[in-house]
Amino acid sequence: MYVEEICLSAAVDDPEADQPPDDQKTEAALEQTNWMRRCQSEFTLFNNHRLSVKTQGFMQNARDYTVDIGILDPQPRRSLKICWSNLLIFVALCGAAWSFTLTDLTPNSTLPPLILGACAGLSLILAVYRSHDRLVFYSQYGRVPLIVLFNRSPDRAMLDSFTDTLVQHIKGAKIHYPRANETLSEELKAHRRLMEEGVISSKRYDVVKQRILSQHSYRGR
Repeated sequence: MYVEEICLSAAVDDPEADQPPDDQKTEAALEQTNWMRRCQSEFTLFNNHRLSVKTQGFMQNARDYTVDIGILDPQPRRSLKICWSNLLIFVALCGAAWSFTLTDLTPNSTLPPLILGACAGLSLILAVYRSHDRLVFYSQYGRVPLIVLFNRSPDRAMLDSFTDTLVQHIKGAKIHYPRANETLSEELKAHRRLMEEGVISSKRYDVVKQRILSQHSYRGR
């Protein structure tokens, strides 16, 4: 019974659901730039529980979408990744260049150390590029990363202020869906819309749908 209800509610077109009211106001905004990845992001939080996300990056399609923050988990997760392999290569190449310089019997031969030094510099750049430190807001039950923020960008104070405001508005938005059935239904509709807009893949949506339907069936018992 409950599975049928949520499937039907998610299949109904609601063209007015994402239309902002005429009197919408901006509650908070944040702009982030990652020069290493050549990525720019803009986040705008409105008073109608909508968050506008605009991102563009090098060799990536620009994305412009809106998220109903009522479907978000108010507790962001920190995603920290350090590319240790490239860092180890960097250290090894630096050590090799230094060792070659000390043991070389022909002092005028500087080409090998220069080559090793250049390779070490490239490894360091790759290590920085492949490493990241992010704050990620996932959908409550679908567990899809919908809001990705670069940590400490543009600085810690501005990021903390924006995330604190966003968390408070997420908690406030959840009062509009007092029942679990409504929350799960709205989240499924929101994910379907994001799939149709190309924000998430159809394969990811299928996984999300199964997660949400399983939660709906569990809570309906």
